[in-house]
Amino acid sequence: MIEYKLKSGDLLVTNDHGVAILIKDTRTYWYYIYKEKEARVRKSKLWSYLDQYSGKFRVQFGSSMKYRRKKKTGRLLDLHGLAHESADDKIREYLNFVELPTTIITGNSEKMKGIVENIVREYGWYCSTDGSNPGQLVVIEKQPKNKYFS
Repeated sequence: MIEYKLKSGDLLVTNDHGVAILIKDTRTYWYYIYKEKEARVRKSKLWSYLDQYSGKFRVQFGSSMKYRRKKKTGRLLDLHGLAHESADDKIREYLNFVELPTTIITGNSEKMKGIVENIVREYGWYCSTDGSNPGQLVVIEKQPKNKYFS
């Protein structure tokens, strides 16, 4: 998991497709150069990709780490392909790091959903399935008034 915020000059290195260099950011977008072309991506979408495909991406930070802050908001944890036995540690590490609300992708495995729900209850938080995607759980801090949250 990439913990620190990105800055201009950082390299996004993939195992399959090569290297992109971040050149500029605005409130909404990151601009980057990839295969000699300039392009842009929404910041939220970029972090979603980085979190979802963390094994395929690596960030090489181009500048000093001295003034970098950790990126704790707008993150997600993808548990696809993870063994149920090793999920406990990964979920706890993630929940200790991230700020709520957050999303955990479990897929359709009821066992994995149960593991996540038990850990979230230990923390005193609440979770529910995302209405648009039943393979995701949304973790929140306070019990909602909405009857659709579990």
